[in-house]
Amino acid sequence: MTHDLQTDLNVRRTGRPTGQAPTMVFLHGLTDSGSGWPGAERRWGPTYSVLTLDQRGHGTSPRFTREQLHEHPGEVMVDDATRVLEQLGEPPVVVGHSLGGAVALATAVRRPELVRALVLEDPAPLGPDDLQRDPARGEEFLAGVRASLEARDDDELVRARREAHPDWPEDELLVTGRAEQQVDLEYLAYGDFKPVTRWNELFERVTVPTLVLSGDDLAAVCITEDVERGIAEIANPAVRVVRIPGSAHCIRREQPDAYYAAVDDFLAEHVPD
Repeated sequence: MTHDLQTDLNVRRTGRPTGQAPTMVFLHGLTDSGSGWPGAERRWGPTYSVLTLDQRGHGTSPRFTREQLHEHPGEVMVDDATRVLEQLGEPPVVVGHSLGGAVALATAVRRPELVRALVLEDPAPLGPDDLQRDPARGEEFLAGVRASLEARDDDELVRARREAHPDWPEDELLVTGRAEQQVDLEYLAYGDFKPVTRWNELFERVTVPTLVLSGDDLAAVCITEDVERGIAEIANPAVRVVRIPGSAHCIRREQPDAYYAAVDDFLAEHVPD
């Protein structure tokens, strides 16, 4: 954990020293952790100060209290992210995947002065008709982490992850498996994951430059054709949607070259220094 930030979250700082380079903050998805960005750390560590967070209920960060579960965990995550960003001294680029993308987007809408730009990898904010709390979805996610929970050692864990995700980079397998072993199971079972503001309102209100990346496997992504059409109808000039061919929900793991190229182009436009 970094000792210069007042937070109970596990936060790791890599890359260039703070103050000598712009900052990137990474918010992972559900059942993942801050260790799940090895490719991003290699890519941007030479030119950015990189902060990767274990969001609450994930990795080695604290578990949710009963009170926090009832307050909506996604809202607690937005508060957590806001407290970290408030301490950075300058607005960073915030990169979020899936649930982390929803948290990043909600944070930027509420406190735009804290965010320089957003990169959202298939973000998963609530839809207009989604349930805020859905224990059935919680059961699905619990079933999804079972293979990692049942692994007897790291070798078995890597084999299970490789079988589930044969197209992922090798260095993503162990860290994501361990993240599934560390996730707060009570939180998963509770079934309330996301910030309460719906995607249509978030994409209407966001004012910072926002790159939304999604895949073209439309049966497996959060940014469906309907959502993309809705974003286009909102016509917010701050928001750009890019689909990466040959990928689904985890774009940086399935098509890393195309993912990093798209983000680099966006960074060159909005973080030219």
